[in-house]
Formats: sequence, C-alpha cells, structure tokens
Amino acid sequence: MCAPNPVDKAINYVKKKVVNTYKDVSGITAVERAAKEKQREFNRLAEQRRLEQKRLADARQATAAQQRAQLIQMEADQLKVIEGQKGEAAGLRAEQAEKLAGIRARGRAVTGSLKILAGERKTAPTAAVDTRQKIKRGAKTSQASLRIASQGAAGKGSGANISV
Repeated sequence: MCAPNPVDKAINYVKKKVVNTYKDVSGITAVERAAKEKQREFNRLAEQRRLEQKRLADARQATAAQQRAQLIQMEADQLKVIEGQKGEAAGLRAEQAEKLAGIRARGRAVTGSLKILAGERKTAPTAAVDTRQKIKRGAKTSQASLRIASQGAAGKGSGANISV
C-alpha cells in the first residue's frame, strides 16, 4: 500500500461527514448514543450485581468457616465432657465397688457371728454338767448320839465338849 493521496483523504473526509450528517438528521446518532448509555448502565448494574454476589459468596464462605470452627470447638468440648463423665463414672464405680466390698465383708462377719451363735454350745470334757435330778431325802442326822451327863460311856461323841 502506498501512502494515501490527498484526494482520497478528502473523499474519505467528505464521506465521513455525509454519513455523520445523515445519522444526525435521521436520529441514528441519538439512538446509538442512547444505546451506548444504556449499555454502560447495564454494564454498571451487571458489575454491581457481580460485586454483590461476590460479597454474598464471601459472606457465606466466612459463615461456613465460622460454623466449621464452632463445630470443631463443640466437638472438642463434647469430647472433654464425655471424658470427664467417663472419669467420674469410673470413680463412682470404684467407690461403689469399695462400698459393696465393705458391705459384703460386714455381711460375712455378721453371718459368721450368727452361725457361731446359732450352733450348739459345746463344753469342755472337764466341765461336764450332770443333768440328772437328785433324789431328795429327809433331813440328815448326825451319827453321834450325844449323851449329856453320862460319864462312863465311851464312843462317838461321848464326853464333855470342853477344850483343855
């Protein structure tokens, strides 16, 4: 291509002016300008919507992240509570087992004591008790017949009861 010559430049200039004048007279320029303005407005609204959607998406993501963090924290707290309850349950079981062992020991002691008390009492062979009833007799009398004032009698119980 060669450099444009001045005649072609002039023709192009005039052609452009004619087209622009036609567009101005027929209202095409105003319509194009209004269309461009509407397009800019639509683009601006579209950008606002895009930014609003991005802001909402960011907010949803932040909320989701916060909820995940809360969930993790709550699960950790729940595990702590469960572990505490397990420890408390183990302590209560141990305490219960200790009490039960004490109760059983006392029960065995009482049972043993009751068995001892319930059994027949045995006595030592040297401490035998005669359970036969003795026959009662009349009053016992002494073998000696005391004769008061008899001098010559010799025998049991004779004589004066005087110490010499």
